[in-house]
Amino acid sequence: MKPPSAGRERILREAIRLFAERGYDRTSVPEIQEAAGLSRGSGALYKHFPSKEALLAAAIDRFVGTAREGRAELGEQALPVDQGARRVVESMLEKLGANRDMLRILWRDLEHFPELKASARGEIMQSTYHAVAEWLRERQRQGELRPHDSDAVAAVIVGSVAMFRVFEAIWTERSIEVSDERFASAWTDLLIRGLRP
Repeated sequence: MKPPSAGRERILREAIRLFAERGYDRTSVPEIQEAAGLSRGSGALYKHFPSKEALLAAAIDRFVGTAREGRAELGEQALPVDQGARRVVESMLEKLGANRDMLRILWRDLEHFPELKASARGEIMQSTYHAVAEWLRERQRQGELRPHDSDAVAAVIVGSVAMFRVFEAIWTERSIEVSDERFASAWTDLLIRGLRP
């Protein structure tokens, strides 16, 4: 597969930015073209994407790829549970933090795109919850964590990270002045103290 062109990347980057700032419905193709350095009415965007919806789909696909990378890293992890837990939360914070614009788009703009919404729900949200639940189960099997409901614990711990970043993305400020470092430390401490045998 050939790498994406610089023009395609610039269009996608600017579309994501504009969709996040204004909303999908309030962003026009000419505005995306102009932001990407193309002539406003040239139709040059269509050389790279067949439609504005295809741009939205490409943005979702990119975020899905980020989520898959995070799950792959989780599956390859062989750290002791305390270090592993810290790496899990830091990775989630990093990946979600790098995709704040996408969080705004997912939260606000997918209602009229059921296929994209289903893809985001399945590939980004549900698969991440399942991967973390499996990581917890494996730590439990190895005796590093006491018996627990791994699915429910994953819902609590992944949900806390997701909402920490979603609030930040939607409101463009933190809901509480807590640094990523403090959040990761508290998150790890609660998980390990709560589930250590």
